[in-house]
Amino acid sequence: MAIEKATTYPKISKRIWVLLRARFAKAMPTAVGPDYVTSTSDMTDASARSNVLSPLRDLGILDKDNKPTDLAERWRHDDEYAAVCKEIRAATYPQALIEAYPEGDASQKEGIKKWFMKNSKVGETAGKMFADTYMLLSQGDLSTPEGDAKAAPAARSTKASTPSAKKASAKASAAVQPAPTAPAQEHGPATAQHGFRKLPSVHIDVQVHISPDTTPEQIDRIFASMSKHLGSYIG
Repeated sequence: MAIEKATTYPKISKRIWVLLRARFAKAMPTAVGPDYVTSTSDMTDASARSNVLSPLRDLGILDKDNKPTDLAERWRHDDEYAAVCKEIRAATYPQALIEAYPEGDASQKEGIKKWFMKNSKVGETAGKMFADTYMLLSQGDLSTPEGDAKAAPAARSTKASTPSAKKASAKASAAVQPAPTAPAQEHGPATAQHGFRKLPSVHIDVQVHISPDTTPEQIDRIFASMSKHLGSYIG
């Protein structure tokens, strides 16, 4: 008895889909090779070929020579994006699936995944990936997914500033420590004879080392801290 061949479907992550579309929006490439993909996302050439170029050809964004199609030209424009996604969905998936899950929203994800597992004869992981791509096209959503590169620079900037702030704070804490002083000498009868008590002198040396990458706000906090701590010694 012949085993019926399972039908496979394209699968592509929403993150790389959004990143590539953003690059297409800036400038339409003449062709899309592995190097174009790896310059956008951290992956190997082999992964770029199988996980990006192949599904983009299956979805009609690239032709057999990896050149952008007329559909890709429309896909990169926000005002046509949703319509293009629905057009790709209609050309890629059976009508029975589209009628069963027309919206492709989060509430239908489990049912869509099971449909792919049953009809494509795949496991749960592959079924989820097929479902994610189907939902991506069904929703035609222009929002940026979490972890997109657009948010990365701000995150990197925040992480980069944290060590500097800690470093500056540590230096300020060390700087405001008073220099050790000689113990006060006891003055007995000779002191009382003159009618006053001789007070020990206090000498404080403060050195402040500020890193070149310290921000003005951090410098203000350093000197505010110095003023607070030194006030108890010189006030």
